[in-house]
Amino acid sequence: MDAASDMVGFWRPVGGAVVLKITITDLPDEQRWSLQGQLVGQWAAELKSTWRKERHASDTRRCIVELIEVTSIDRQGEAVLTEIMSQGAEFVASDVYTKHLLRNLRSELKRSHLKGKPDGSGNH
Repeated sequence: MDAASDMVGFWRPVGGAVVLKITITDLPDEQRWSLQGQLVGQWAAELKSTWRKERHASDTRRCIVELIEVTSIDRQGEAVLTEIMSQGAEFVASDVYTKHLLRNLRSELKRSHLKGKPDGSGNH
């Protein structure tokens, strides 16, 4: 299987710790985003920017976002995940907290669509 992987990631030291790494793997039938580190603050904004650059509405491939190695998510991170979720991405998580968070975000997204509210991504 041929796959092209791009590390778009941002390993940035904050007291010597990794903040966020984004790896995008393009396969013929899917695009896989692997996130490692902290999905917080400016790094959440960086993911949002990268998502908007790399993921196109005309791309019909399945999109999978792996959160297995994400260590923390703040409100900005939640907002970015909601935008990505609203565009049909599937998520993979391993820990109880992240799975619970994704369920809550999915429920909020469904409620907002039922009420006719915009999804926050600028796509109404």
